[in-house]
Amino acid sequence: MLSVIVKFTATSLGNNTSGSFSLYLDGSDIGLSNNSEDIDALTNLPDGSLLISTRGNLNAGGISAADEDLVRFTPTSLGANTTGSLSLYLDGSDIGLSNEDVDALAVDGIGDLLLSVTNNFSVSGLSGADEDIFGFTPSSTGTVTNGNFSSDLFFNGSQFGLSGNDITGIAIGIA
Repeated sequence: MLSVIVKFTATSLGNNTSGSFSLYLDGSDIGLSNNSEDIDALTNLPDGSLLISTRGNLNAGGISAADEDLVRFTPTSLGANTTGSLSLYLDGSDIGLSNEDVDALAVDGIGDLLLSVTNNFSVSGLSGADEDIFGFTPSSTGTVTNGNFSSDLFFNGSQFGLSGNDITGIAIGIA
């Protein structure tokens, strides 16, 4: 099961990396219990909530989502006894991501989403492949998602020899 997130806290980095691992999020505690609900991307928001994407359909915490959607988890407790609430953050089908699986995400300093998907994609004004990262600026989130995609790729993986190599995760800034 991949609904468990482990946090590495470094005491040193580089050639002599050391530190410790700890349980950060136990998805089974919040209802992520089947293989389609395995977490394939995660990032944090400035308010302490987390954005999660799953490999397939999710039915937990009173919400339903698909693999092109993002779910917001607002924790009350993290670690071995993870508790909190889930809500739909981004409805991918509203913005043209109905045939894609978001498998990498980050949020930049102004709240724009950086996304990658498992296969080739084509959205309003932009297309790319699984090795690319593209931006989305939401104007509304939740059950009615609106916004605009960037007109250029944020990262073009084929320019760096990554053609055919899926980018996954890109979780950043988990504190």
